[in-house]
Amino acid sequence: MILDRNATQPLYLQLYQQLRAAYDPNNTARQKLWSVRKLAQNLAVSKTTVEQAYDQLMAEGYIYSVPGSGYFYHDLQHWPTPATIDTPPTPPLATPTKVTYDFHYGRLPMLKPSWNAWKRAVREALRQAEDAANTHDPEAQGLFALREQLGRFLATTRGIQCTPDQIVITNGAKAGLSFLLSLLPRGLVGIENPGYRGLDELAAGYGHRTVALPVTAQGVDLAALKAAQPQVVYTTPAHQFPLGYVLPIAQRLDLLNWAATNQRLIIEDDYDSAYRYNARPLPALQSLATANQVAYLGTFDRGIDPTLRMGYLVLPPQLVTTYHQQYQYRSAMVAGLLQQAMVNYFESGAYYRHLSRSRNLNRQKYQLVCKLLAKSTLIQPIATGAGLHLVVRIPEIDSADLLNALIQADIRIYPLDSNWQAMPSHDYYLLGFAALSLADLEIAIPRLIQICERLASNH
Repeated sequence: MILDRNATQPLYLQLYQQLRAAYDPNNTARQKLWSVRKLAQNLAVSKTTVEQAYDQLMAEGYIYSVPGSGYFYHDLQHWPTPATIDTPPTPPLATPTKVTYDFHYGRLPMLKPSWNAWKRAVREALRQAEDAANTHDPEAQGLFALREQLGRFLATTRGIQCTPDQIVITNGAKAGLSFLLSLLPRGLVGIENPGYRGLDELAAGYGHRTVALPVTAQGVDLAALKAAQPQVVYTTPAHQFPLGYVLPIAQRLDLLNWAATNQRLIIEDDYDSAYRYNARPLPALQSLATANQVAYLGTFDRGIDPTLRMGYLVLPPQLVTTYHQQYQYRSAMVAGLLQQAMVNYFESGAYYRHLSRSRNLNRQKYQLVCKLLAKSTLIQPIATGAGLHLVVRIPEIDSADLLNALIQADIRIYPLDSNWQAMPSHDYYLLGFAALSLADLEIAIPRLIQICERLASNH
C-alpha cells in the first residue's frame, strides 16, 4: 500500500479506501488483517491513523475484530459482480462556434438599476432569514406573501382576478406546464404549429396525446381546433411563439366560448405579454373568462434573469381542489430565500420599474431591427409590434449555406425547422434581439442583409 503524504485527503481515509478496495469475497473473506502496530510500522504512520481506518471499515461492516486475535474481513454474501455492458462510447457533444452577434432567443440582459435593486432585495431576504420566525419552509404553493403580491400585479397589469390559493410558484414556465399536465385527466391536447419544440414529447410523458393546430395571422386556427375537439388546448395568444401573431379580441372571445360550451380547458402561456410596442397589451384570456376555463402560465424571468427559473401558475378554481388532494405533501418548487427576495423586489416597486425600463429599451431595439430590415428586398420579417424576437423568411437561399456563411461573419440566427411539424418551407428563421445592444444591431443586421444578397446573387 502506498499513501500520498502530499495529498489533501487524510492518510487514514486513503488507507481505509485501499483496504476496502482490496476486499474480494473469493480470496479475502475471513482473512486476517495486519495488527494495528505492525501496519503502522510498515506504513510509517501513527497507530491512530490505522485505528481510524479500521474503525471506519468496522462501522461499514467490512471487517470485524476478535479480542486477542485481531481484525478479520467479513464473509459477505451476495457480493455484487461488476456488470460488463458492451456499449459504444458516447460521442462528445459538439460545442457551437462562439460568435459576437448571437440572435439567441430568451437572453435578456439585466439592466444595472434593476440588478442593483435585486441585490438589495436578496440582502434584505438574508437579513430577514436571521429572524427565526422567517426561517420556516414556504408552503408547497409558495410563500403566501409572494402569491399575494403576484395576485395584485396580475390584476393591475393583465386584468386577472384570482385568489392567492389559486397561485402556485413554479421553477419556470415549463415546470409549471409539466405540473399542470400531471394534474389533468389523460386526453387529447391541442398545441400550436409551429410552437415550442418538445411540447408533444412533454405531453406524452404524462400520458396525453397531442394534435397540431395550424397558426394563421390571426393566431391559432380556431376552425382546426373545433374540428379536432381536444380536451385541452395550449396557446400563446399575447405573442404566438415563434411567429409572433397576436390573437385578436374577436378570436379570443370565440375561443373562450368554445371552451365554455364544450367544457374544455385552455392553457394560456402569457410569455412576453409585457413587450407590446404599438399599443397596450390585449387583456389576458383568463381575465375575459366567465366559466373558469383558463389556466394561466407566467414567468418572472423577464423581470430578473432567465437563469433564476421562477414562474407561476394560476389554476382555475375547479383544479385547486385537485391540486390540494394530489400534492398536499409536496415541497415548494423554489427556495424560500429566493421567494422572499422576490417579495422584497415587488414591495420596493423595482419589478414594475424594471419592466418599464426593459420595455422602453426593447422598443428601441425592435424599431431599429425593423428599420434596418426594411432596406432589404430579400428578407421578409413578420413584424407584429410585440415581443423580444422577430421571425423572418429568407427564401431562395439554401439554409445550410446561409447559416455557415453567417457563422463565418460572426453571426448566428436560428432556423425554425424543429418548431414546425410538416414545415411548409425551410426558410424561416428566428432573430432574438434582446441580448444585443443597439450598437451591435447596427452592425449585425446590415451584415446579415449583405450576406443574404451575396448568396442570392450566386444562386
